Amino acid sequence: MSQKQIIQNATFEIDGIDSALLRKIDLRVVPMITMLYFFSFLDRTSISNARVAGLQTDLKLSNTQYNIALSVLFVSYVSWEIPSNLLLKRFSRPSLYLPSIVLAWGIITTLTCLVQNFAGLVACRVFLGFTEAGLFPGAIFYLSLWYQRRHLLLRVAIFFSSATLAGAFSGLLATGLTKLNKRGGLEGWRWLFAIEGLMTIAGAIVAFFFLADFPATAKFLSPDERLRVVQTLEKDWSGHKLEGGLDWHQVRKAFKDYRVYLFGLLCIGIALPTFSFALFLPSIISAMGFSAILAQALTVPPYACAFFSCIGTSYLSDRTQRRAPFILFWTAVAMVGYIILLATNTKTQPAVQYFSVFLCATGIFTASALNIGWLSNQIPNASKRAAGAGFQLSVGQLGGVAAAYIYPRTDAPRYRTGHATALGFLCLALLSTSAIWVVLARSNRQIDEAVARGQLKEGSEETFRYTL
Repeated sequence: MSQKQIIQNATFEIDGIDSALLRKIDLRVVPMITMLYFFSFLDRTSISNARVAGLQTDLKLSNTQYNIALSVLFVSYVSWEIPSNLLLKRFSRPSLYLPSIVLAWGIITTLTCLVQNFAGLVACRVFLGFTEAGLFPGAIFYLSLWYQRRHLLLRVAIFFSSATLAGAFSGLLATGLTKLNKRGGLEGWRWLFAIEGLMTIAGAIVAFFFLADFPATAKFLSPDERLRVVQTLEKDWSGHKLEGGLDWHQVRKAFKDYRVYLFGLLCIGIALPTFSFALFLPSIISAMGFSAILAQALTVPPYACAFFSCIGTSYLSDRTQRRAPFILFWTAVAMVGYIILLATNTKTQPAVQYFSVFLCATGIFTASALNIGWLSNQIPNASKRAAGAGFQLSVGQLGGVAAAYIYPRTDAPRYRTGHATALGFLCLALLSTSAIWVVLARSNRQIDEAVARGQLKEGSEETFRYTL
């Protein structure tokens, strides 16, 4: 039954989304989409653990070749994130589209255990990027179709925080699988790709059965619950429909909106430190003088700390309906972490350096979670939101391309170039956040003044207020 038919056939009063209904949606929507991103981050960054476990040595890769293998994934991301999000909006079947791309990259990750040279590794990374590209922007767009703006950020944060869990789990898994070196004729890093790929395939199969499409067609909701959700969400998004095909006029409006470009700058400012941290954390910790196996294990606590920071801060942000102050705070925390890394000595102060890794992890991952949910709060039209989110995250992937080159092994153990570059991009994030805050506050003030003068009618699309 279509959304329109549900509304036409309804004969009962609409009460909105109460806490019981919200929990019902949470239990069905959030775990599925969070699980998929867990596998995305796990498979994308496992190469960093594989490097410590001997991948670069076994494949006889130069430092340049290894960096190329890292960066080509993000080139694929940049080229496909926007088209993928538009396809998702056009065909309107997230329950099929998202698990399909997860299944595809799970197969590619598994096959990575068979690569024998640089060319094979690059080919796997290119196809991994194409298949993974659609999940992140698609999931953010998908969540925005299920939740009111005041409830959205915490769910986005739970979704995004699975990256920190994946980082922690990857370290634990790598610690164990490294000990399987030469078992069955496979090196430890090959076991890492094989096991993680098979886990992803299993997750995709589960998602095919449990991931729902939209509130209006969700079988786990009763007809009255579907109607309550649809009408509440459409009111929250200034009357814009949740379903329907792609509106190219709104897509073009997204690329004419200067605010989308400001969010793009913010995204790349946070993305480069985030990606470089995820890709090189085992190497950074190893350079502090720890063995390969211990370095893998020591990646777990910073990610665990970041997980709790993401959830706690996002809860406070949703309660206060404020984004910018929290992003500024956690960006500053990450900057302090990188300053300590630059100012201290790896050999004589490893404990201080390891502490600074906690500051970096909590700062960049928490700021990233808030940033991702912030733009989705600002665009009421679904087609424009799909294009805007795709563009923002696609720009952010450029940070991933650069991140692959800023921690060359020749810079070990201090890695000054990488730390300084990450610090510089965090400065960009700080400035971008401040600019966005000023711009959105000014827009809200102008709307308030227009409503007070009677030039705009409260509740219309033109009176949509931005979340600051």
